[in-house]
Amino acid sequence: MKGCAICQQNKNLTHRVHPLLYKITVPTNALPFTQVTMDLITSLPKSRGYDSVLTIIDHRCSRGALFLPCQSNIMGPQIAKLYYQYLYLWFGLPCHIISDQDPHFTSHFGRALAKELGIA
Repeated sequence: MKGCAICQQNKNLTHRVHPLLYKITVPTNALPFTQVTMDLITSLPKSRGYDSVLTIIDHRCSRGALFLPCQSNIMGPQIAKLYYQYLYLWFGLPCHIISDQDPHFTSHFGRALAKELGIA
């Protein structure tokens, strides 16, 4: 044991505290693509002018996945346009979008999607 018990109890924590993980609830009667997760896979070798992939995964019903090629400098408005072109026409708007709060997703995504839908 290093040091006395009082010193051990009162010393400053030097390691980073990690947030608790929680399970994302999934209702049994969910429709496809009402809860989606989105993420970007970046720093890929260029192929046909694209260097990244936008992944959109149905987190509730089907566990279906959509992989869309894109550029690494894509931002919210372009992501909203891809969502509108490839998912909205079949499944409508999702009730929940799960992302890692990357600036690519938080940069005016909602406003751009509303504009695409003509409700802004």
